Amino acid sequence: MTPAHGRAQRPVPRLLSQALRVGALLCACILASWNLDALVHSVPFPIFLAGVMAAGWYGGLWPALSLTVLATLVLDLLFIHPLHSPAISSPGEGVLLGVFSVVGVLISTAAGTLHEARRRAEQSQRLTEALARAVTPADIAEVAQAHTLTLLGARATALWVIPDGGGTETARLVPAPAAESPPPDALASLAQEALRTGAPVLPRGTARGLSLPLRSASRVLGALALLLPGRGGAGARQLQVARALGDACATALERALLHERLQRERRLLDSVLEQAPVGVIVAEAPSSRILFYNAASERILGHPVIPSADVSHYARYGGYHADGTPVAAEDYPTARALLKGEQVRNELMRYRRGDGQDSLLEISAAPVRTPDGTITASVCVFADVTERQQAEQRLRASEERYRQLFEAAPQVIWTNRTDGGNTQFNSLWFKLTGQTLEEASNYGWLNAIHPEDRVRLKLQREEAIRQEQAYAIDFRLRMVNGGYRWQVGRVVPLYGDSGKLEGWLGAAIDVHERRRAEAVQHFLSEASATLARSLDERETIEQATRLMVPELADWCIVDLQTPNGLERAAVFHPDPSAASAVEIIRRHRPRPESPSPVLEVFRTGQARLVERFDDEDYRATVSSDEHLVAVRALAPHTLLVIPLVARERLLGAITLLRGGARERFTEEAQVLAQDFSQRCAQAIDNARLLTELKRSLRTRDDFLSSVSHDLRNPLSVIMMRAAGLRAEVDQRGSIVPERLTTATTRILSAAEEMRSMVESLLDVVRSEMGQQPNLRRVQLDVGELVRGVIVDQQQVTQRHTFQVHTPETPVMAFLDEVRVRRVVRNLLLNAVKYSPEGSSIDVHVQQGDAEGRSWAVIEVRDQGIGIPASDLPHLFERFHRGGNVVGRIPGTGLGLFGARQLVEQHGGRITVTSVEGQGSTFRVWLPQQQ
Repeated sequence: MTPAHGRAQRPVPRLLSQALRVGALLCACILASWNLDALVHSVPFPIFLAGVMAAGWYGGLWPALSLTVLATLVLDLLFIHPLHSPAISSPGEGVLLGVFSVVGVLISTAAGTLHEARRRAEQSQRLTEALARAVTPADIAEVAQAHTLTLLGARATALWVIPDGGGTETARLVPAPAAESPPPDALASLAQEALRTGAPVLPRGTARGLSLPLRSASRVLGALALLLPGRGGAGARQLQVARALGDACATALERALLHERLQRERRLLDSVLEQAPVGVIVAEAPSSRILFYNAASERILGHPVIPSADVSHYARYGGYHADGTPVAAEDYPTARALLKGEQVRNELMRYRRGDGQDSLLEISAAPVRTPDGTITASVCVFADVTERQQAEQRLRASEERYRQLFEAAPQVIWTNRTDGGNTQFNSLWFKLTGQTLEEASNYGWLNAIHPEDRVRLKLQREEAIRQEQAYAIDFRLRMVNGGYRWQVGRVVPLYGDSGKLEGWLGAAIDVHERRRAEAVQHFLSEASATLARSLDERETIEQATRLMVPELADWCIVDLQTPNGLERAAVFHPDPSAASAVEIIRRHRPRPESPSPVLEVFRTGQARLVERFDDEDYRATVSSDEHLVAVRALAPHTLLVIPLVARERLLGAITLLRGGARERFTEEAQVLAQDFSQRCAQAIDNARLLTELKRSLRTRDDFLSSVSHDLRNPLSVIMMRAAGLRAEVDQRGSIVPERLTTATTRILSAAEEMRSMVESLLDVVRSEMGQQPNLRRVQLDVGELVRGVIVDQQQVTQRHTFQVHTPETPVMAFLDEVRVRRVVRNLLLNAVKYSPEGSSIDVHVQQGDAEGRSWAVIEVRDQGIGIPASDLPHLFERFHRGGNVVGRIPGTGLGLFGARQLVEQHGGRITVTSVEGQGSTFRVWLPQQQ
């Protein structure tokens, strides 16, 4: 800002210049008037009026008025008579001189006005030009200072500017370059008030301060504060000039602030482009000349950017196709954006760099358009992605190897996000479970986990995720065939290079066989121990049924093989409410000749699995309506029948039954059931052997006592008869022939009985040693053989009578006569022994047809004491005797056992029917052909 004394000295040269101009114009007018002799008195007036006009045009009002006054005096003294005297000779001359004065004043006023207008226009033009040249707020402050001094004579001027985006409180003072001291505090106060109110602060009272807000269309940009000269109030013209000055400064300031912002943004953009790792090239349209490129462009291309004045020049760049042919100039992305307006995104191009190396560029290009759509330029951005592509190829190869390993692994493998979601499985999961990708998504994979394991698995998983710790899991997985298999897995967290958790990796292996083997071994060991503790057959069966349920089945049935066929030994169901149905099923056997799986197993000796056993099968196998109701109440859906085999003998069968809610029998369940049945059969056989051993020991004692007793009877007869014969010989010296015949017969009969006992004992011994008798088969008349045995037996006993019934046609068969006689004699001896005296024994011989063969049938029927029903299944066992004769009637229990062996050795069979107290009937079936 200029000091006050500097401003006071400026009018002096201007007044001197104006005085000299007025004097010069006055002299010129005088000289011109003197030289125009042809004209009389009217010549000087126009000349002097022209001078007034010139003074007004160049000097303004006051020089023109000054020249008018001086011209009036000169005209009065030099051109109006009397000359050289102020007096006027005539009124006409006076009027003429007055008119000249008036016209001169008018011309001065008009010329002054024009001069002032021209001066203001020039000042305004100079202000406008100065502000147009101002590019910074400091330049504007300097221009405002100079022109306020010129236009308003302001003693001090100050400019405050609000930074872009700031508030009025952030306004800053812009110092002018020529300022020697800070502005007065009064100006700062005026500026702050104008900034706060957004309205001009006009001079008040004697104050000469003036502050104008500088506004754009949307906001206040700053304030211009002036300190006007003098003490009086500012005039209207000053205020008008000040407002015009403020408007001009506001416009310039807005432009300057925009320029500053553009410069900042340009510098920022230049900095960004220079620091950018990608190349940027800008080409103009339509010439295709390259306007801009950054340093990264040359670094990526490996050579300087090639100047281009036409699209054809782009062919000098090193782009080429996969087959090695160069890229055409119009095919470069920049050219396509310029010529076609095409937007190119992430296009790959092979490029041969300036150093000869090949690279891969990823290029994007887009046209720059005006609002009306005209293309003015194009921007091309590109980057060298050679290393990235190689890294991606390595990554893809690594991922492919990982995927192959992921898919080829023999275990189920999966990955999760950090929260455990978005589970991804390898293909083995879908192969094992049968799930699809959609079914396994969104935690659908939990449906393949056994319901009993889901809650435990979920809690263990959530806890591990919360603590970010590895964890081990075991669960049962449902297979595609519907069964479950045990899996053991381990899940570990996956961490990135920064140590942050990125997800989870899990793997599970199938341990079903191991766990199942352990469970089976534990089950079988416990079963063996339990079965071994039982020494009774019934108790063993009872223990077996409780071991099988529910491990192997929902309920079970045990049927045993007996001489009379199938016997239902046990039915076990764990539900007490099913007791009535269980009891009915226990009392009923499958209907004979029905397609019952149990009967089939008894016929074949092979296990039978029925995967679907429904109501139609119920009706086909039950033996009564009551039986059908009971089976429907328990509703078996699938069953497994396993034979009980010990020492190659079928002891019976175990039937394992499951309802519809339980899975069908798997192969491993069948293997386990067969293993258990073998142990159960062995336990039953052991119990039977123990029972037989006990019975044999008891029978042995009975036998020894019986044999000692029975052998003494024939020996006593022999000894008694022999002693009698000897005594009679001693007394008489001879024996009566009749008595000799009777005694000899008695002796022979007793000896024959003893021989039969000894042969029976020998057969038992041979059987124990595994030796089979050598049968001497000949064709015999069975009826004649039986009559012969009866004749011999009738001679021995007189207490019973024998009735023989034979057909008229002989019944012929190939038999061992000696052994068949022993069988018939044994049956007759038993009939005599267990029948009351005087009773009749009927013997029938006949021919029978059965099983596609012809048989010789011998039937012995007595009216004796009969056999208890409980003893009938065991009657032909060794040393077994009926409970109603033990201790009452002597016997060894070997006769019927030996008879059965002899008959079976012939290929036949022996059966008995009896009612206790009503007698017994034995039937011997002997094949007629060998």
